[in-house]
Amino acid sequence: TTDADDTRQNNIIIVTRFLDRAFNKNDTDGAAALVTDRYIHHNPFVADGREGFIEGITGFHKAFPDISWKLKHVYVDGDHVITHSQYEEGVSYATVDIFRIKDGKIDEHWDVKQQIPAPGESVNNNTMF
Repeated sequence: TTDADDTRQNNIIIVTRFLDRAFNKNDTDGAAALVTDRYIHHNPFVADGREGFIEGITGFHKAFPDISWKLKHVYVDGDHVITHSQYEEGVSYATVDIFRIKDGKIDEHWDVKQQIPAPGESVNNNTMF
């Protein structure tokens, strides 16, 4: 393997460990340890910084105590990791998260999500994944 391959794999591990800790294990401290102090969040409902993440995820768990996350696809492009995942928050969502890694931690994050329609509600036979 090359150094670039190792970096790609390490970045995937950082992101998937972060998402698993944040959403499946409710391990806020463990997830927060994987973000930089300045953690830039592009979701308008989550404040920047490690403390902003902690406040946001704590509120999220209060609102959705049974939340879960399941990775469907992961892509890496340089210092960016892109995940396509299913979140259960009482209803199911297909979500794309984009992370930028800096010095072995998550430094920046974007996310977009779309509710998965109930069976029979889709106008085609394609899945969200």
